[in-house]
Amino acid sequence: MFKTWREEYRAGQATKRKIALEQWEQEKSWREEDRATRQKAIAENAPALAEHNEHVRTAAGVSYLTLVCHEDTWTFMAVRAFGQWKPAWTQSVKPSITAMWAPTWGEQDAFAVDPNLPEGRIKKIGSGSERNGLQQILLSGHNLTQLLSALREGTKEDDVAASARCSRLYNKLVEFVDMVDPDAEAGQTTGVQFRIDDSVDAARGLQ
Repeated sequence: MFKTWREEYRAGQATKRKIALEQWEQEKSWREEDRATRQKAIAENAPALAEHNEHVRTAAGVSYLTLVCHEDTWTFMAVRAFGQWKPAWTQSVKPSITAMWAPTWGEQDAFAVDPNLPEGRIKKIGSGSERNGLQQILLSGHNLTQLLSALREGTKEDDVAASARCSRLYNKLVEFVDMVDPDAEAGQTTGVQFRIDDSVDAARGLQ
């Protein structure tokens, strides 16, 4: 009887080990599939180096443009390009002690790269109940090249969502760069306004 019980116990343990091994193999397969899918998505997000270099070369010749976007969108881009930013900020230098947002600026808020966005180059749109988070940023060609390079690096992040956001915003800036004609007479569209403001088709309505 004891022998029979021992054989049944061993058989049961062997079955448990087999099930555990099969489960581990299945989970390993899923992890490998997820990793391959993630790597494929990240690779698709990253622009080719040659194309990127051409975009940067063109952007470097821009005098300035007025970028209109939500402050959260700008913060996402600015953090990657300059190492630090907060939605309330309207300049890249420490504000005067009388400024409403001065308390939000700490000694830890040093930039990895100086944006050189002094007072007046970032304006919040609307006020009070009309404030919707949109703002205008006067970007130089130098700022634009910094953003493009930082966002391209961001497309390589392991976080697929962050990679996708960087890719989308990179491509939005490229839409502006693609409109630049280096051979056109200078000054025709200096400071042109470019919006990052995707929306729904109003004609379709919201259900």
